[in-house]
Amino acid sequence: MSILEGVESVLAMFEHGRHEVTFNDVIDELGLAKSSASRLLAQMVRYRLLELQPSTRRYRPGTLLIRAAQAATQAHPFDEQCRAILAALSDSTGFTAYLSMLDGTDTVVLQRLNGSNPVQVLSPPGARRPAFTTAMGRVLLSRLPAAEFSARYGTSGARKLPEAPAGCPATVAELAERVASASRERSAIAVNEGMPGIGAVATTLADPLSGDVRGLCLSFTAMQVSQAQAQALRETLVQAVAPVGQRLGDPLWLQPGDSAAK
Repeated sequence: MSILEGVESVLAMFEHGRHEVTFNDVIDELGLAKSSASRLLAQMVRYRLLELQPSTRRYRPGTLLIRAAQAATQAHPFDEQCRAILAALSDSTGFTAYLSMLDGTDTVVLQRLNGSNPVQVLSPPGARRPAFTTAMGRVLLSRLPAAEFSARYGTSGARKLPEAPAGCPATVAELAERVASASRERSAIAVNEGMPGIGAVATTLADPLSGDVRGLCLSFTAMQVSQAQAQALRETLVQAVAPVGQRLGDPLWLQPGDSAAK
């Protein structure tokens, strides 16, 4: 097997919704010797085609692949519509806007639009964060069927979430409550949670044709926005996304929802 054939074979393991693979997966499924698999995976990590998680020793797509995918998605009409919403909101509010997707139990930044405020919250395209720690993550999780949520987090509500920062859900049950709230309100707010001193409002938009779901978010420093202003900002975001969702036929926006301004 040539090096390119090996790279293609490893990347093909992610084709059908798989988010991570192990060293043993590569050996067993590709029929490689341990030494060959070790060299191949090490090279793929070195060149950012894969990322090795130190805590789990599992491999997932690397930043180079994610950024290549980002370049491709920028030409996707659905993402262009999402970007147009965020560009208008970033221009009108001055805050940083993000377009993200859910990958396993992480959010991944696809696009970032810098605002005009002197103080900006900046995460580069390709950046990952645990979904349970952010407003963006919880609205994206709210799109999952219950069985899929359980597949990713387990069925035990008492299960502890890993290294939960202050203010974030500490257990699967607490996360499920926050996700249910995001589903009812079709949006979420997080201030001083996963990132101290940082706040965000987020919602989602889905393309019924492709099945793609995107998270749309405005991020700000906690000192810039009061609680009442954050609620108003969430309502502004929802009002901007709702007509696009209705035009696309996104079921979330075709049904009545709780007021976001609670």
